[in-house]
Amino acid sequence: MKREEELYLLSKERGFLATVGAYGSPTVVPVCYAYRKGRIYTMVDSKPKRKGILWRVRNIESRPEVAFIVDTYSDDWRKLSYLLVHGRASVLKEGEEAREARRLLVARYPQYRWLGAGEGTVIRVDVASVRYWKFSQSYVESPSLQPV
Repeated sequence: MKREEELYLLSKERGFLATVGAYGSPTVVPVCYAYRKGRIYTMVDSKPKRKGILWRVRNIESRPEVAFIVDTYSDDWRKLSYLLVHGRASVLKEGEEAREARRLLVARYPQYRWLGAGEGTVIRVDVASVRYWKFSQSYVESPSLQPV
């Protein structure tokens, strides 16, 4: 990932994680995340959820290919931008990497302290490809985009 892309990713407060289930049903959820060295980490915290394993975790266990996106939206479309990541996810429940990911997440989101994030399941996304897009003045100057 280029430095500009990393800075953009680090500047956003939340992202959206997209997974696909074993039978092709997609799931997209907003997530808090941390980034380090080509890996995005998010965690299943202890906020109330339905019983059982979350769909995003089930999906990753059966099909680890995921997409992750952060964006900037504005009514002023000259400010539009996004960073789309495709990668391979894995579920970490124990071990040093899971503990370090939890530390990163707690440092970035102090709310985790009072939610008891100490042992939450961690999802790691290994970044495989990145598409970074932002509005460019050249779009406005394009003859095909001029009013009729």
